[in-house]
Order: sequence, then structure tokens, then C-alpha cells
Amino acid sequence: MSQTKVQLIAPIGVVTASTLETTGVLTATTFVGDIAGTVTGITSTTDNLNLGIITATSFAGDFTGIGSGLTGTPNVVAGVVTATKFVGNTPGTVSGIADGTNINAGIITATSFVGNLTGNAAGLSTTTAQVTLGIVTATSYHGSGANLDGVSSGPVAQQAVTANSSTTTIDLSSGNIIYMTQSANTTVAFANTEGNTDVVYLIRVKDATATERTITWPSGMVWDGGSEPTILQVNDANEAQTFKLTTRDNGATWYGSEVFNNSGGKELWTWGKNHTGQLGQNSTTYYSSPVQIPGAGWDIVHSGYDMTMARKNDGTLWAWGKNGAGGLGQNTVGNPSDNGISSPVQIPGTTWASAKNSNNSVLAKKTDGTLWAWGNGWGGGLGQNQSTTEYSSPVQIGSDTTWNEISKTPNMSFSIKTDGTLWAWGHNGDGPLGQNNRTQYSSPVQIPGTTWSKVDSGHSQFMATKTDGTLWMCGNNHMGGLGQNNTTKYSSPVQIPGTTWNNISSGNYCSHATKTDGTLWGWGVNAHGNLGQNNRTHYSSPVQVPGTSWVFPVATYNSVFASKTDGTLWAIGGNDNGTLSQNNRTYYSSPVQIPGTDWVNTVGKWGAEGARGLYISVLKNP
Repeated sequence: MSQTKVQLIAPIGVVTASTLETTGVLTATTFVGDIAGTVTGITSTTDNLNLGIITATSFAGDFTGIGSGLTGTPNVVAGVVTATKFVGNTPGTVSGIADGTNINAGIITATSFVGNLTGNAAGLSTTTAQVTLGIVTATSYHGSGANLDGVSSGPVAQQAVTANSSTTTIDLSSGNIIYMTQSANTTVAFANTEGNTDVVYLIRVKDATATERTITWPSGMVWDGGSEPTILQVNDANEAQTFKLTTRDNGATWYGSEVFNNSGGKELWTWGKNHTGQLGQNSTTYYSSPVQIPGAGWDIVHSGYDMTMARKNDGTLWAWGKNGAGGLGQNTVGNPSDNGISSPVQIPGTTWASAKNSNNSVLAKKTDGTLWAWGNGWGGGLGQNQSTTEYSSPVQIGSDTTWNEISKTPNMSFSIKTDGTLWAWGHNGDGPLGQNNRTQYSSPVQIPGTTWSKVDSGHSQFMATKTDGTLWMCGNNHMGGLGQNNTTKYSSPVQIPGTTWNNISSGNYCSHATKTDGTLWGWGVNAHGNLGQNNRTHYSSPVQVPGTSWVFPVATYNSVFASKTDGTLWAIGGNDNGTLSQNNRTYYSSPVQIPGTDWVNTVGKWGAEGARGLYISVLKNP
């Protein structure tokens, strides 16, 4: 066909032609036919438009060139397209695209895209898989991520994971920045690793309890430096630990390192009776308001019968106060008339994980899962197969390396292993060891069951939860301390009604526990108003303490302390030595707040002498 060159002098209006070739400029509201050149304002109803620049509100057909403002149907071939809606194939450069399948493009700026894409894209939000592209700047992206060129592979997105069971499976197609809250010992596994990611950042925070949590990593994990990082046991949501995990074979092998740890440790504060220096103030002065113990980096503390123990985040363990029977672990035994050691002294070793003490008898665990004891061995509570010997330095209990949760009273010990079994040993006069008898055991014996999760012990009784949220107790039932609506002694565990029990603490014939809904409950002896009922009536079944958002209770000899989610700390009960920190010695049968809002938890325990003599030690955010 011969070419006719036409100069359009009056191009505005309607142009109709079966065949028209022009290299000029055409501005029209309607165009039908073929055209080569540069055209603006075209509306076409036929195919086979071949042109340079198009500015149009609607276009149907094939075109080669440059276009803007397009709304079209399939088979549009273009260079640069600026469009609010496009359906079809386009090799080239496109911006403003929404909708369609099988788009083959260079650079795309779009608020929404559905389909297959090859090239470079920016601002994409897609709801289907199989998007293949070069450079992506997007607020949202979903897809396999396969065959990406110039893009950090995998979905760079955060997801929240709750590790509350023995196995935690993390789906990497939902994101590779993992915020994991851990409330149980768990084995971590990854799903959908292939084609999704090769780098995972896992931000781990432990639940706000004193219960230690362990992580078992994927098999074949290779750690930087050759050893697995120590898992933090601080019980504060502000304390996070971040791990970088990398794979090059779709999860068959992982390489890991700890890249961040913001646990600088807590401040340690204490108050109450101080006749043996148990407040760590280098004096024996009593304090009815909190005073800080010198030093930094504290992360676990336990007060027990005129002696205090605390761990630092470097794995060192410290003690101060009364040193009867060598309870301070210094290879010396204090004279009963001595005031004790009134400043922290270090117990040998740097790999301590936790410790509990009561009446100069200590039970402690190391990070390797071994169990140790020292101090007063009366009743067989040190687990050394004898019931009289005192040890002024740590001695190991057996050779097992799977010990986890621990609890200690003056002559009894309890521990849960990583397999969920519960073990007990020591004095058993009221049957608190759960053996259906009253026989003394000087080595660990198993309490029936394999799903135990938390344990605590008080005066001649123990309490423990299972993974199903049930709560069990046995032992002395003075004034209904076992919560059975009676005063009968039980030498085998009996269940307290309910399946949502969370944190627990047992004191002197009384106990407190929280439920998963943030409520706080108490039962047993209430001689000092410590059950929070605004009276001194004993209760043999759980009664609710006023308030909500309770996190962690600690039942002591004649009082209870409990923290809330807002960081406040509250107290109820006896106050002989200013233990409730109200700057007086008045008893309180309803919760009163201890000054401050940065308290972490209360992990002081027995801390009592006879009917009086309480003191408490508490961690606080710096």
C-alpha cells in the first residue's frame, strides 16, 4: 500500500477513516481506524491502533507506543502507560495500573495488582500468588516470591506467634520477622520455608511469670561461636531477645546467632525486717519503705526465712542474710547468734539459672539443667539420700540434666523436669509429697502425671498446675488451705475446680493464684486479712480478690503481694514490720498499692520468722 502523507489542519472533532496514516498530532474525541504518530484525546472503537503518545479515558485494541489515562482490554502493547485501570498484556513501562492478569511490564506504580508480573514494580498491593517481578516498593505483598530479581527474597513482614505448647510451628509464608511470646517450654519448627525466605528474625519475649521457659531449636542448627545462646528467663515484656536465623537449603540446615539482648537487668528493692541483714543494706536497720540493694543487672530474686538470694543476668548467684547451716553457700556455717552477712556475697559459679531458698535450705538449677542444693538438710530436703547432713557449698542432686521448674520450703523440695514429670523429696508428715503416704523421702520420687507445668510449695503443702490449666494440691489442709471446701489432709493431689489457672503461690496454709482472665483468687488461713476479703474469715474454697489485670502473686507467711499488668504492685495482710510498705504497721484486709509503677514481679517467698518477721524483695525496671 502506498503511503499518503496528510497534514491535518482541522483535527478537532470527529475523524473517521478505514485507513489513515499520519505523523502529526491528532486530538479527537472519537477515532476509528489505523493511525501511526502522536495522538491525544482519542476514543477508539476498533483495533489496530499504532501510535506514539496516547492520552485517553478509554481505549480498546492493540497499540504500540506511549499512552496515558488508559482504560483498556487485553492485548495492549505499550511503552509507558499511565492508567487507572488496565486489563491485558503489556511489555514496557506502566504506572497507575489496577487489576488484570498476565501483565508483563517494566516499571509499575500501582495501588492494586492481581496477576502475573515480570519486570519492575513499585507500590504494589496484590492478593494473589505468582507475582514475578524485579524491583518492588510495596506496602503489601502476598505470593511465593519465586524468581525475584533484585528483591530481598521472601515476605519481609512481621507476624505474632504465641508459643504456649510443647511445639510451636511458624509459617514463614506469613512473614519472616517473628514476634514470639513464650509461655511454655517449646520446640520451634518452621513451615513453608521453600521459596519464602532464607533469613528469619525471631524476637522472643518470655511471659510475665517466674517460671523458666526453654526453647528447643530445629535439628541441625549451627550457632555462631559453636554454642547455643542462653535463653533469658526475665519475666518482663520489656525484655526482648532477638535471634537471626539463616538457611540456604530451604530449612534443612539453619545458622543462628543472637543479635540483640536488651536485658540490662533490673534494680532490686527490699523492705521489712532486717535483723540478719537480709535486706542487703550492710546494716540491720528495719525499713518500712523500699530501699535499693546496691548493684545492677539483677533478673531473679527469692526471699526465704531471713535470707535472700538473687541472680544476675550474667549467670552469677548472690546471697545475703542469715548463714545458719551454710545457706549462703560460702563454705562456712554461721553461728546461730550471728547477725549474718548484710551485703551480697557471690556463690561460686557463673551458670546459675534460678534458685529458691527457705530456712537456710537452698535448691538451685544451672543452665545445663543440673540440680543443686546446700544448707540445712533436715528431713532429706537436699536430696542427698540422707536427712541430717548440712552442706555449706553446693552439692549436685543426682546426674540428671533435665530439671526445669523448682520450689523449696524449709524441709521439702519440688521440681518439674522438661518432660512434664513432677518430683518431690523431703519431710512428708502431712503427705505433701503426693505419694499417698506419709513416708519421708531423701531422694526425688515422682508424683503421678506427665503434664505438670508449674509448681510452688508452702507450709506442709504443695500446689501445681498442668498444661491443661488445671490446679492441684496436697498435704496439710489446715483451715481449708487445699481449697477443697473441707479441712481433710490429702497425701495425693486433689484438683481445685477450674481449668484456667495461671500463676500460683502457696504460703502458710494459704494460697493465691491468678487465672488467665487476670483475676486473683485466694483461700485458706486468713488470720491477717491476707485473702483480700475485707475480713479475717478463713475460706476453704477459692474467693476472688477485688481488682483485675493481676499477673503474679506471692503468698508469704501472713501476707500476699501481687503485681498488675500496668507495673503496679499491691499488698494485703500482715504488716508487723512495715512489710506492706505503707510506712506504718497497720494490717490491711483489702489490696493497698505499694508506691511506684515499674515493678516487675514479686518473687520473695516465705520470708517469715514465727508469726511475724516478714520482709520482701522485689525487682523493678530501672
